[in-house]
Amino acid sequence: MKTKAILMIVITLFLIGGMGCAKEDSTLTNTNHLGVSFFIKTQEVKSLILFNPSNNSSDSRLSVSFEKVIYDSRCPKSECYLCYGSTATIQILLTHQNTQSSIYLIILGCHDEYKCDDNLYYRKDTLGYRICLIRLDPYPTGKPINSQNYTAKLNISKL
Repeated sequence: MKTKAILMIVITLFLIGGMGCAKEDSTLTNTNHLGVSFFIKTQEVKSLILFNPSNNSSDSRLSVSFEKVIYDSRCPKSECYLCYGSTATIQILLTHQNTQSSIYLIILGCHDEYKCDDNLYYRKDTLGYRICLIRLDPYPTGKPINSQNYTAKLNISKL
């Protein structure tokens, strides 16, 4: 009797613990909100939604793919005083209602992160959205960077 009760407790705890380890829905982890900065890795695709708090539904959906780094000529930070104008360029693919737009975004070197505002040229407007490249990691140190190791911080907002 005592063994049966212990066995029932162990089974119950096992079942309760197993529910906590349920796999997270991958669509939720790859969905971001428009107007909120997010990180995306090379060759990764993310969905973005415009969240309307008045009715708790999304009224617009698009996807973005970080295709590749075209080039990265940013100087190592220790040498920034020697090389003005160092930049990196990436290609992203924006898809909205079966329409695709491939765009190139440029970011200046010698600075970790930028803001998405009207005065900077590292933003593009397409398909009714503004796309800003805010950060590109890893920052060069003088050693080669594998193109698959890049992560971009983007901000996409509706115009």
